[in-house]
Amino acid sequence: MSSPDAEKLRARARASWAAGDWDGFSALITPVGELVLERAALAPGIRLLDVGTGSGGNVAIPAALRGAQVTGSDITPELFVHARRRAQEAGVEVEWVEADAQELPFADASFERVISTFGAMFAPSHARTAAELVRVCAPGGRIVMTTWVTDGFAGELFKLTGSFMPPPPAGAEPPPLWGVTEHIEETFAKVGARPAIARETVAFDAPSVAAVVARYADDFGPFVVLRGVIEPQGRWQGFLEAFAALVGRFNRAADGSASIGADYLVITVDR
Repeated sequence: MSSPDAEKLRARARASWAAGDWDGFSALITPVGELVLERAALAPGIRLLDVGTGSGGNVAIPAALRGAQVTGSDITPELFVHARRRAQEAGVEVEWVEADAQELPFADASFERVISTFGAMFAPSHARTAAELVRVCAPGGRIVMTTWVTDGFAGELFKLTGSFMPPPPAGAEPPPLWGVTEHIEETFAKVGARPAIARETVAFDAPSVAAVVARYADDFGPFVVLRGVIEPQGRWQGFLEAFAALVGRFNRAADGSASIGADYLVITVDR
């Protein structure tokens, strides 16, 4: 049974990802979903679970289009409105299930493929999350998980937002730990799994640095929630200026546009 602290963390996460426009914003990581499905080695009829599916556009629905039997789970059921619309438009069947990555409501060995693109990494207990991903994956199956690296754009963004927010509750492991190879290996080793880890990059392109800042401010749920906390304190503008500086630091374009290289890890576990 979940503790009051666990329920509070779950409610906070749900509110964060329900804010903004994740359905539109998630298009930034479409290339990651494509790469993950290649690494998953899908075949028609394979049972696939997409943990932290969001609105389903990056993994769940593309996997169903390739013939997989797909279940998409997420802690934020508000996103399933968009997911169901997307699935209907694509002409595929996907089962959408509200679920915490730390307490997946599925039997052991239910899926041949277990996928999570920047979803499971946000669960507060990393060991429990890894154990659940392994538990629901059938022998001979494969887990593919992506996480943001600690020394890249997203890792620096975690540091920036953390400097403007109160510290997380005691016992909650921070998401950036999933960007450290040693932590990943140790976490999966505890549940008897050996991960293969590869580093990749996805580009976030926009007309300008200002356009990147505006899109995050308007559409990215954690930013929308952060604004509600710090704007009454007079700190929102300072945060935006610090974020613009961060985007500028990682901008690879030299023509006035923006092209942010965001490094991430692809974690593969064969059962």
